[in-house]
Amino acid sequence: MNLADLNPVLAATLIQRRQVAQQVSKSPRFVEQIDKLAKQLKLPVAQVATEALKGLEEIVTVQSPAFAAMFDYGLGPLHTRAWTIDADLAALARLKALNRSHALVYLPTHRSYADAFILSRLLRDNGLARNHILGGNNLGFWPLGTIIRRSGGILIRRSFQDDEIYKLVVREYLAWLASQRKNLEWYMEGGRSRTGKLRPPKYGLLSYLVSAIESGGADDMLLVPVATTYDQMHEVGVMAAEEAGAAKAKENLLWLAGYARTQQKRIGNAYVRFGEPLSLKEALARADAEGGGKWTVAKIAFEVFQRINRATPVTANALVTLALLGVKDRALTLAEVHELVLPLLDYADARGLPSSHLEDLRGRDGLEATLGSLNAGGVVSRYDGGTDVVFAIEPGQHSVAAFYRNSAVHWFINRAIFELALLDTAKEEITGPLERAWQSAFALRDLLKFDFFFSDKATYREEQKAESRLFDAKFRQKAVTAEGRRNLLLGAPFLIAHRVLTPFIEAYYIVADRLAAQPIETAVDKKKLTEECVRVGRQYVLQKRLSSPECVSREVFGNALSLAANRGLLKPGGSDLAERRRAFADELASVVERLAAIDTVDQARHAAAHAVAPDTVSA
Repeated sequence: MNLADLNPVLAATLIQRRQVAQQVSKSPRFVEQIDKLAKQLKLPVAQVATEALKGLEEIVTVQSPAFAAMFDYGLGPLHTRAWTIDADLAALARLKALNRSHALVYLPTHRSYADAFILSRLLRDNGLARNHILGGNNLGFWPLGTIIRRSGGILIRRSFQDDEIYKLVVREYLAWLASQRKNLEWYMEGGRSRTGKLRPPKYGLLSYLVSAIESGGADDMLLVPVATTYDQMHEVGVMAAEEAGAAKAKENLLWLAGYARTQQKRIGNAYVRFGEPLSLKEALARADAEGGGKWTVAKIAFEVFQRINRATPVTANALVTLALLGVKDRALTLAEVHELVLPLLDYADARGLPSSHLEDLRGRDGLEATLGSLNAGGVVSRYDGGTDVVFAIEPGQHSVAAFYRNSAVHWFINRAIFELALLDTAKEEITGPLERAWQSAFALRDLLKFDFFFSDKATYREEQKAESRLFDAKFRQKAVTAEGRRNLLLGAPFLIAHRVLTPFIEAYYIVADRLAAQPIETAVDKKKLTEECVRVGRQYVLQKRLSSPECVSREVFGNALSLAANRGLLKPGGSDLAERRRAFADELASVVERLAAIDTVDQARHAAAHAVAPDTVSA
């Protein structure tokens, strides 16, 4: 197509979008919902209908072949050329077969602006139907917004909690698309993860689909969990800076040009994996059988995210950054990194974790290649001016390294909690040490429930038992005495709690510490408290009161505030509120201390393993 043809095509597409909006607004279901809402708001039906039509014209989309080509072959390469795509093609073939009888709702992780373009390319290249992709209207600037809205993209306002008419428009347009058996796609995390792991889900759009099925407006849909993981990302540095306090850049044409420039440099693989599809209708039936209630949508979202986590592969970069982030900025030789990584590889093998290119790390050459790629990306420094080549996290890049680590951190969270629970029983002879360990494990599960997607209590208990068997095949016999439990820790092939949990627990501690300093007479302003946590967190890291620079994270602070709200610590309260807030801070301080103790045990374990006889030192 040449430029002379563009204006007629654009005009025709604009007409089509208006026609779709008119079609939806005149459907019996939409008219009925407008009448109900007008009565609820005590407004004239005509006024509500006019506002609703205006909202529809704003969000409806069409799939114009010309604009779809611009999306796929124009914008697509600008966003995706940095990576080689590594996808589960067998899963795509199964989805293609399922799509013949079911509408599919793709629910991917959100790490990069490239996510939608990568999935769109995979679907196109494997003969699957094009999705209607929901995104934020922050991407509605010309020409990006123009192309997106005319190639199947639905750009909605970032926030519309108080606009009942707009909520109706979004809900009923989704129901209409579902009734037409159109495939959908959106990010339940709401926005890009700034930490590299899953964010808590947003339930709004999923609740609209549930409403469509329950009201008979749509038949069954299959929810498709999608995990997209990157070796490295050019945009991580910017996101990490935003997490630590920098202002977010506004998306516009200049921003798009800059983003496209950075994507020209190759930076590794993008791994796309698909979790087991979930029938929304069957999920609702199970929820009804269990009593239903207000948590139905939350449980379905939780299940989707667990399936995403189960499909997410452990990458070589994730393991290497996991190793390097736990040594307090000390540079390591290649042999030392290898020594840290090998038991992690054995653990991943023993659990049968999904992975990609991990076996390369068993050889020194493969490990050095991974460190080299992280060095080229500015994440890891390499110094070879001395007697040994040594590697370390580049100063100021801890949050970037943590982003790559966190893509796989959920696979190690139960092991980390198990280690802390074991530590709690190793200090002295106590009655019922295993019961005390269980109490500790469940307390940590409760503490971190807004950051990680734990199994239900019964399953979690079995998972912890499995961890004990992996820790040592004779765990129960050896754990009878305090000395035996200490020796289990000292003799472990690896310890990981301080590497996995410290940045999260330290972030929670910052929130608890600053919350304890707030007046109890007024409600907490979460935005102001978050900014205070950013400032004070930086101070604590500079003072070495806290050890992980990546603990200064708005995203994790937000999850800590959710926990505080869950415990009733944010609203004004009586005389016991200050005491309960201080107890919360003391609880977090105690876990910080226990993680430092695990670090000390780990250092002692390494020292014992590398002990050298005195008469060999001079040699």
